[in-house]
Amino acid sequence: MSLKLNAATFEDTSLAVRGTRTDDRTVFSLLFDNLVAQSQADDNDAWPATRRAEGVVQCEGSGWVSVLVRGAIAVVGEHGYAHAFGWVNGRRLRATPRLPDEPFSAAVAAPVAADGQLRISLLLLAQRDLASSSSGALCAVDSIDIGVLPVRPTSGQA
Repeated sequence: MSLKLNAATFEDTSLAVRGTRTDDRTVFSLLFDNLVAQSQADDNDAWPATRRAEGVVQCEGSGWVSVLVRGAIAVVGEHGYAHAFGWVNGRRLRATPRLPDEPFSAAVAAPVAADGQLRISLLLLAQRDLASSSSGALCAVDSIDIGVLPVRPTSGQA
């Protein structure tokens, strides 16, 4: 049986996630309106801003998928930071732009076992430079694209 992508659900409904898939159910795209961590100069505390997204894509069958996460990071202030971390069925995503204030994309190949669940976990962190009153930091994810892989990836790809 070939792998088919059916539906996605996320714990936090305020993420404003929308999904669309191809007719053959081999490609699924998720768009987020509110998956953002932002630390601004008018924040009252020194804690980093965080945003977490926990979701499950229900699948039919088993196999491998490619998961591509896209977003952006912006930091104003020498000691501020913004990071996106992710895991897909236990496989780590490394989401880092090449240069500050650039969009990023991160991809990972992940297995979908017989239970038919693809678990996606994202954590966004943003901390402004606390020494600068005009600093700010933002980390945002705008989309996740999932595609069924026709064959199991080799050890260099997974």
